[in-house]
Amino acid sequence: MKSGTFYMVWDMVKRDFRNKYAGSTFGLFWNLLLPIAYILIYTTVFSQLMAAKLPNMNNSQFDYSVYLSSGILAWTVFNITITRFQNVFIENSNIVKKIYFPKSILVFSLMVSSIIELLINYSLLLLVLLGIGYELHINYIAVLIIIILQQIFCTGIGLVLSVLNVHFRDLNQITSILLQVWFWLTPIVYVKDILPDGLKRIMTFNPLYYFIESYQLLVLKGDFVNFINILLISLITFLFGWIIYKKMVNEVSDLI
Repeated sequence: MKSGTFYMVWDMVKRDFRNKYAGSTFGLFWNLLLPIAYILIYTTVFSQLMAAKLPNMNNSQFDYSVYLSSGILAWTVFNITITRFQNVFIENSNIVKKIYFPKSILVFSLMVSSIIELLINYSLLLLVLLGIGYELHINYIAVLIIIILQQIFCTGIGLVLSVLNVHFRDLNQITSILLQVWFWLTPIVYVKDILPDGLKRIMTFNPLYYFIESYQLLVLKGDFVNFINILLISLITFLFGWIIYKKMVNEVSDLI
């Protein structure tokens, strides 16, 4: 990436964080306050509500809460980022139509923003877990690798959606429904072990499952996962998305 392009991406990332809560009293602090509120709710409320223990865990009262937090923090950012990707050219139509610049900068700035947001989320989760005395492992640092690979995967999908949504404006509604289905097809609020064998086999075709499972294993047990799987999923999805994007991006300015 050329230095000029890098600075454009970084400027858009900074603008994105400033604009997200522009006009609010706490401003940028909402980037910290909201995830910390969610984590505290998950780790306190659900530790009391969920009496069942997770299999093969240390039987802490926080097991389910940590399991839920480790997956749903990643899903929340994934869900929001996918939605933003598909609207990125429409929302920025004023500059896309008037200024010539590599349109991919808009996509990659969103990718960087989402990586930073995930880093904040999992750093806050780490602090909360330390605060409640939950047993943690040095391998937790590998969460950084999963975050980056997840958002490369997410960007591959986003590249396709960003150009398709310009052609098919009903895509927003379709994507919204598909994301809801996708959430419940991914073991975030439930454990995969409760599923019948047939559904477990279907789960292996869900690419996001491998990312969520990676977070859960690292946070809960400190276990390393097969990074080859999520690396291949990320790279293949990104390559596919980039090919589709390059074929269709030239029509974007004329259609928005």
